[in-house]
Amino acid sequence: MEEQNQNKSSRRDFLKKSSLAGIGLSATFLSSCINAQAKEEKVETGVLNEMSKKLMSRFNLRYPLFQAAPGGEALATAVANAGGMGAISLTWSEPNDAYEMVVRLKEATQGNFYCNYVLHLGTRSLDRALEAGCPAVQFSWGIPTTEMVRKIRSAGASLGIQVSSRQNTLMAMDHSPDFLICQGIEAGGHVQGTSYVADVLAEVVEAAGEVPVLVAGGISTGHDMRNVLNKGAAGVVMGTRFVATRESDAHEQYKMRLVEAGEKSTVYTICFNRGWNAMHRVLRNNTFNVWEAHGCPLEGSKPGENDVVATHPAHGPIMRYSPASPFPEMTGNIDDMAMYAGEGVSRVKEILSASELIERIWVEFENK
Repeated sequence: MEEQNQNKSSRRDFLKKSSLAGIGLSATFLSSCINAQAKEEKVETGVLNEMSKKLMSRFNLRYPLFQAAPGGEALATAVANAGGMGAISLTWSEPNDAYEMVVRLKEATQGNFYCNYVLHLGTRSLDRALEAGCPAVQFSWGIPTTEMVRKIRSAGASLGIQVSSRQNTLMAMDHSPDFLICQGIEAGGHVQGTSYVADVLAEVVEAAGEVPVLVAGGISTGHDMRNVLNKGAAGVVMGTRFVATRESDAHEQYKMRLVEAGEKSTVYTICFNRGWNAMHRVLRNNTFNVWEAHGCPLEGSKPGENDVVATHPAHGPIMRYSPASPFPEMTGNIDDMAMYAGEGVSRVKEILSASELIERIWVEFENK
């Protein structure tokens, strides 16, 4: 019986962990509001602002570009070594696994990476990650406690917090963060943001004062990066676009669906909420279409909710409406799973390496 309970616990952790692939996915182009304005404005060559320079200097970066948490260790390493800020998600990692991953990343990079924790789902590996020398910790879906911040500062690590409004920013500022991430509902994955970036960026930047603010949700090109830097942002965070890279740990079929997607391929929904009842942005697929056709019923009345749509060799069946996103080891009807993507997924046209992608973004930023 004890072994069965351990297996069930392991499976729950796996399903939760795989859903993080959706958190903060933000490799998408800006809202129609920003795009419309950009068409009317004269396009200038990109110039870094002072807050961008401050951000890059603090984290030893060549570009004011952060990876969103999903993507895996190999992607985080590749982004960091290409001059950006890599990221790993540790919310569901076992403490010793987190320790070992941080040690490997420190050896493979110049220390330009951060560890993400989804606060309302726990920080059980935080102490071991800090013990391993985690250089920066970033929290989403909540405000850290004073004790958490004390631990981070005592370990000599930097602190980042994801925000979505002026009021949220002011609460975050009580902890003297080193950077903030302003997320909009353009973002893919589980979306903490409640407004479009264009509607909140100015007030967040104002409330942040001298703390650098990065934009998440709406970024897929260097031109998008230029637009938000011109509006006061210090940098950008990309998720969806990095998921569709060679180093990403996403299933190849998932990557191809990102490449094939059009401008109206995503939906902001609560469809895939089995085990995590939060808004998210995903690619439209058969699971969503059938659910929508039935009137978007609540859990317990969803069509086919007891269907097994895919299987993982170690963690077993993946049920329909699970927040789990596709990983390479999974088999089955991958297309019916949650494929997190932001509004600008239509700009994902090919699978590049992380270094190739970052070089392209910088050329776009610097040139008309």
